[in-house]
Amino acid sequence: MELHVIEREGRETVVLLDNEMRIVKPVYDYLKFQRQKDKALNTLKASGSDLRTYWEFLETNGYEYDKVTPKMIAEFIDYLRASDDDVIALNKESKRTNKTINRILSTIHMFYQFEADMQEIDNPILMHDVNRPFNAFKGILEHAKSDNKTKQSIFKVKESDYKVRLVTDDEMELFLSRLDKRRDILLYKMLYLTGARIQEVLDLEIDSVPIPDMSQLVGCFQQIKSKGKTRDLYVPMSLIKELDDFIMEERNLIDTDHSYIFVSEQKRQLGKQLTYRAVYDKLKKVQEEIGVDFNFHDLRHTFCSNLVQSGMDVSVVRMTMGHEHLSTTQKYTHLSNPYIEDSLSRYWNQSTLIGGDSDGR
Repeated sequence: MELHVIEREGRETVVLLDNEMRIVKPVYDYLKFQRQKDKALNTLKASGSDLRTYWEFLETNGYEYDKVTPKMIAEFIDYLRASDDDVIALNKESKRTNKTINRILSTIHMFYQFEADMQEIDNPILMHDVNRPFNAFKGILEHAKSDNKTKQSIFKVKESDYKVRLVTDDEMELFLSRLDKRRDILLYKMLYLTGARIQEVLDLEIDSVPIPDMSQLVGCFQQIKSKGKTRDLYVPMSLIKELDDFIMEERNLIDTDHSYIFVSEQKRQLGKQLTYRAVYDKLKKVQEEIGVDFNFHDLRHTFCSNLVQSGMDVSVVRMTMGHEHLSTTQKYTHLSNPYIEDSLSRYWNQSTLIGGDSDGR
């Protein structure tokens, strides 16, 4: 798709052409309307660029612009976060900043507002009421008391300076050494060694544990609960054996009316499913003791990155992580400089143009 500046009715405006060089009429109508409101040409170019990105996403996925759902907008955000190349992103940050993503979403929202007025198309960029900051009403305070609401997209991406970090084996071993319960050690091993989401681990049930077979290296928890759906979770067989022993020797001694593996051992909450809050509090308590800071997602990110750096194909990584979209796998992975250098060295070493040969010698 291409953007072009053309002259219509004595004024320059911006048009989007599809792959067959035809004008994309919905975009043309919207930009024409903006031009009639005396928007600057550069503003139209910026809006046109955002809409071109959106239309490319729609065409890639076979979606029609007037039948888009909020779920598809969530997919679009993943699309925006991914690298432009269909390969693993080499940096842990996406190609676009969250500020840029929010600007694009704002353009798409305004486009659908225009379409809603013209054709009664529902706007898939959902909005909800939020309180305006008080200083937004400086100079018109008499109006602030009567109407202190504004609209904000629920898809607004948080613009945070937090950087996902990788957790080393040494850091994890130190962390595990400070845990005093067998249950907690196994829970954190599951997070670190499988890349599972915290709620996926908390929802694991006794009946789902595979029979330990030490002749195999890998076992599989089949169809575990995962974000309202199900997926397979691959686990080292040695860890499955540890879980099985824990269930037989400790968990089964606690009488419950459910089969969750990880339950509270506190007297007042005995046998109740272990909560996110309880695990989080334990995480922070131990971290204060050892001076190592990471969160649950860092463990998942570390596992995903380690898989990529091991040379695993990204499509296999996607299945292992339970990502619905390949772009999500790309977003959560980044490669270290030594890994990149080693990979390039092996590749270039095979080139006869720089002294290597087809056998890599």
